[in-house]
Amino acid sequence: MRGISLPADRVGMVIAQPYLRLTNNEPYQCMPIAKAGQLAVLSETLAVARAAPHGATKTHFTIFPEYSIPGLDGVSLIDTALTATNWPTGTIVIGGTDGLSSADFTMLAGAHNTHLDTEQNSLARIAPNEWVNCCITWIKAANGTVERWLQPKLSPAWPEQNVTYQEMFQGRSVFTFKGRLENGANYRFSTLVCFDWIARVGNQKPWRWVVNGLKQQAAQAQADEVSLSWVFVIQCNRKPSDNSFLTEVSGFFDQTEYPTVRRERACVVFANSAGKASPGRVEFYGCTSLIFSRQTLFHDPTCHSTFSNGGVRFRSSSLLSAYRDVFFRECGACIHSFSQINPNSLNDGAAGKTIALANASVFPLNGIVDPRVPGTAVPACVKWLNDELDTLPSLSLQYPIAQLAHQVDAVHHTTITALRKIPAKSAEHTVKLAATESKVKLAAGELKYKHADEWENAEAKAVEHLVHTLDIIGLGFPNPTVGADPAHATAVMNGQMVDLLVIRGNTHEECIDHAKTFSLLPRRQVLLVSRDRDNIPWRKKYGSILEIETAHLGQERRITDPQAGTLHLGYERLLNIFRNSPTPSSLQGMINAELVA
Repeated sequence: MRGISLPADRVGMVIAQPYLRLTNNEPYQCMPIAKAGQLAVLSETLAVARAAPHGATKTHFTIFPEYSIPGLDGVSLIDTALTATNWPTGTIVIGGTDGLSSADFTMLAGAHNTHLDTEQNSLARIAPNEWVNCCITWIKAANGTVERWLQPKLSPAWPEQNVTYQEMFQGRSVFTFKGRLENGANYRFSTLVCFDWIARVGNQKPWRWVVNGLKQQAAQAQADEVSLSWVFVIQCNRKPSDNSFLTEVSGFFDQTEYPTVRRERACVVFANSAGKASPGRVEFYGCTSLIFSRQTLFHDPTCHSTFSNGGVRFRSSSLLSAYRDVFFRECGACIHSFSQINPNSLNDGAAGKTIALANASVFPLNGIVDPRVPGTAVPACVKWLNDELDTLPSLSLQYPIAQLAHQVDAVHHTTITALRKIPAKSAEHTVKLAATESKVKLAAGELKYKHADEWENAEAKAVEHLVHTLDIIGLGFPNPTVGADPAHATAVMNGQMVDLLVIRGNTHEECIDHAKTFSLLPRRQVLLVSRDRDNIPWRKKYGSILEIETAHLGQERRITDPQAGTLHLGYERLLNIFRNSPTPSSLQGMINAELVA
């Protein structure tokens, strides 16, 4: 294929995941007000691809989802980038345009070095009332020549069928590209546009067209078998984990069908648009992922940075449990960059043990500054904690008539901002320390902490308790330092530095026991703020039951007995102090009174 030789061990990939703002009516196009921003998305993604931060020799594949290239202006921008001398040769760019008018598509098809399957997709077939949803594959050959292949979408999805004015032109063919790896083996790839992955066109799924075509090529060449290396599915898909999309994976990897077309080492790339304009959790869209068969020798990492192993937690479905699902956690607007390991390059045994991706990073779009898009790897705990912080309300929402309601909003913003900045190790420690239920008992009776991909409601409630506690403390004792390992935070109280432990569990006793498992700094005073399941008061009499000496603010801890001198305040009491304090100074006084009583 135009002299493009790809590495045999790994290829560099960059996938844009933009938040698209499309018109409500066909042809679905980038809204005029959003066009400049979407062109910037193309430029930012191409800049990341050119920089190749994934560590491969270059970015071999750059992918833009369906509808993400805004018309001929977007096509021209990519043309200009690829023809520049600083864009590497031997590379491929795949992307979907927004709805093209018949005139624009005709102009595009007639351009220099542009290819269209005119036998199946003749321009004469495009009716005056039709528009084109088009996939374009750019290839910069070894000699520097840039060519384009135009592939109209085959089958309209429901929004593209349920139209008022115009209809989507339906293509009739899929390109398959072939080249050689540096070790002499062949590679092949094809691209499908969203619904084409699951549609039935001419009584057959389009991916079967591809496989059947390769079967025929093998027969004509009298070859025992041929291999398919990649299938790219570019999407603007509201429900990317819908059962219909995931079910098709099993058919694709079923080697009993078309046995001469090897697919057990193939990679299916689902590249979707984002579910929101900024990082965070989404209900729809997102879910960019790579799927491999279980025949690969890849190992599933426990809780890797940037991507997960998919499953019910991320897909709300177990349909891919028999496959290796490399699922990028960030579903908001971003750019994904990584090296994809060639499954055929692995060796059996411990020496060949590896995972499917290397150097997976997440880059921002549209100038967003956020810990979830740092331009490097994103630990799962950082992603999870920041997602939780997105939706945590201030106490003023629940207690609007409290006299300090307005002032607590400002402190709440400060608390959230500070927690977003703590490093990954502190983020993980923060959640584990806050949630007694983050410990689980193994069959052998040992206790282990859940990792971030297992965190659920218990950890979320604990973070809420932590934030609201820090908000109240911050009202009376300004500027507590968060992420102050091994505590949650430190604050100056009554002229003394105090370590804050904020723990939620089923009972106050459980919180106390949980606190004992963490080593704290000697001599420094510690304040434990505990909250049980029902937020009932904590009574000092519990201290004697648990053999913890009742302490007072200002009392020094003993190195020989670190638990002695630990202060304890129940969250129920702290919350009542907040609700009944007219000023920050009165709140400080009431807390001090509790701690010296």
